[in-house]
Amino acid sequence: MKKNKTIYIIAATTILVVVLIILFTSKTRDTISSNDKTTDKNLLIGDWVRTDASYLLKINKVNDDGTLEVQYFNPKPINVESANWEENYGNIKVIIVLRDVNYPGSTYTLSYLPDRDVLAGEYFQAVERLTFYVEFVRKK
Repeated sequence: MKKNKTIYIIAATTILVVVLIILFTSKTRDTISSNDKTTDKNLLIGDWVRTDASYLLKINKVNDDGTLEVQYFNPKPINVESANWEENYGNIKVIIVLRDVNYPGSTYTLSYLPDRDVLAGEYFQAVERLTFYVEFVRKK
């Protein structure tokens, strides 16, 4: 009787372990495959208007070396010191540094959200040393 009970416990434990391995393996595989999805970097190209003001960000070219050709207007042109993009786990991040009068290193750090077709993230206003949440929508 005791021997049968032990066999049932071992069988039940083995089945439980196999089921858990299958569940965790399939969940990990789903996570990996969803992170393998990449967003086309060329979707960044276009004219983008900030939702809370009339600031215009023009992304003219996305280079393979991680740089961007960008113009920024408020409403007059503001010098763009550097503009870069990077991809991480299928997500595209854009970093734009402004260097001009009243823009001593002000920086946009934005993520492209393909499901909404927006650039969203933070704007560091260097003069006041404040950071704001901002969004840019594609100008139609």
